[in-house]
Amino acid sequence: MPGAAQVHASGDVSTPATKRALAPLSGTHQGARRLLSREVRFLLAATLLHAAIPLLARIAGAPGPALEARSSGARREVEIEIEPVAPHGPEQDEARTPPPRTPDEARPREAEPVLGRTARRERRPLDPPAPPAPTEAPVEPREGPAAPPAPAPSSEYDGPPTAEAPRGVAGLGGAPVWQLPGVLPDRAPPAPAPTAPAAPREVSADRAGELLREAMRDRDKTLGLDLPAAGTVASVVADAVRGAETPATARAVFEVHLSGAGAVLGVRALSSTAGAAALWARVAREAAAQLAGRVLAMTAAFAKGAKVYVTVSSSVQMPSGATSGGIHHEGAGFGFDVADIGARPRRLVQSSFRVEAID
Repeated sequence: MPGAAQVHASGDVSTPATKRALAPLSGTHQGARRLLSREVRFLLAATLLHAAIPLLARIAGAPGPALEARSSGARREVEIEIEPVAPHGPEQDEARTPPPRTPDEARPREAEPVLGRTARRERRPLDPPAPPAPTEAPVEPREGPAAPPAPAPSSEYDGPPTAEAPRGVAGLGGAPVWQLPGVLPDRAPPAPAPTAPAAPREVSADRAGELLREAMRDRDKTLGLDLPAAGTVASVVADAVRGAETPATARAVFEVHLSGAGAVLGVRALSSTAGAAALWARVAREAAAQLAGRVLAMTAAFAKGAKVYVTVSSSVQMPSGATSGGIHHEGAGFGFDVADIGARPRRLVQSSFRVEAID
């Protein structure tokens, strides 16, 4: 390099030109020193880590201190005494055998003391020995029959309960003989099958005519034609209501009593929805006066007379059938009936009847 040659030749490094020429060399030298110091630190850390591994392994594998059992010095003496028990006889064993318990009685109870069980006692070294416990005398069994075993509990798989047999001898202080099961039959035996054919039923020769007349009579009754005089009676009662000063809107029921010959025996008002009772009684008398002296036609079904119940209803309507005329609103619009234009409401009286025969 020309700059380097000049430096070695002159030997002076204090000039600015010389410093500029040596600046790259000094930077390279400083970087090499930093890299070398970092590598040295890494090598030292790795060496220390490898040297510590055997030491840690020896410390971890060293056995702990051995455990040694030592006595506390306290001592206790236990004395066991066996008490002889006399052998039990068969009768005494049966008396001591408890009856079987039901599920309700199967509950935990405190254990009772049993003879022959070993007694465990503790005593101190300086205490005198305790006297032996006296033995209990064997309990003699009581004379008498043993208690019957308790019945087993029932379950859903058991059959129907059986009837308990009566105690004692039948007829001699016990149950009567006829109360014993199987003595008397539960039900009467079935009747024997007939050996001869049954007699034929008598059928009228005019059976077809009777059925036809019965059907026609039921039809006429439905239409109100079973008693033609009932229509005449209903018309007369309705005319009496129209001619009287009764309420414009009302309903009343009248009873007309007819004899078997067709004569009118009486007329009376039973009930009404409006108006005084005296007013409707006056209407009943008017109807009876119009029917007096008439002989109405009666059929064979009403040979003993009949009662005709007439229902009269009075209302005020327009020719169209509406209760009030004029324009009526229908939602957002309005409507009217042409038949009601210029017309006035009028009174309408209607009648219906029901007939009952007198037996």
